[in-house]
Amino acid sequence: MSPAPDFDDLVGSDLEPEEHARLLRVHQALLAAGPPPELGPGTSPPATGEVVPLLPRRRRGMLLALAAALGVLVFALGVATGVARDEPGTFDVVHMAGTPAADGARATIELFDVDEAGNWPMEMRVEGLAPSASGRPFELWLTNGGRPGALCGTFLVEEDGTAIVPMNAPYRLTDFDGWAVVEEGSTTPLLVT
Repeated sequence: MSPAPDFDDLVGSDLEPEEHARLLRVHQALLAAGPPPELGPGTSPPATGEVVPLLPRRRRGMLLALAAALGVLVFALGVATGVARDEPGTFDVVHMAGTPAADGARATIELFDVDEAGNWPMEMRVEGLAPSASGRPFELWLTNGGRPGALCGTFLVEEDGTAIVPMNAPYRLTDFDGWAVVEEGSTTPLLVT
């Protein structure tokens, strides 16, 4: 057995002290462990590099067919689940304009398809409506003859006068003739249809 080479000859002298100490510990541990044992007469010879098939061809074909069928099933379930979770379709879009009390303000109400219980989900988008001086929220009403008839929800606007608000109208829309936005506690319309 040949003598072990000098550690500093192997790693050089340009290492940081911490790195030098770490590598020296590893070097000493390898020297203490010694070389791996030689293969004895009872051990198997090294591999020859021969390829051994894992499955017969018939089984591979069957597994490929099963994997394809499983892929089709997963795809079909995904499509069915995706269809069931689709957002409701848009039934109508209502446009609102600002009154002299909120000149330049405008809004749209996107009414989605009515659900089985009779609720009309909607999304209201407001632009140009200054936040109320009192700090009170705004209210969206269905109207009869221009007067508030049924409350659909309340909202606040950002400092820039915008808001995107999900709301709901659990009413028969044919019972009303329009929409209006007022400040909470007031009947003065700020936005109307």
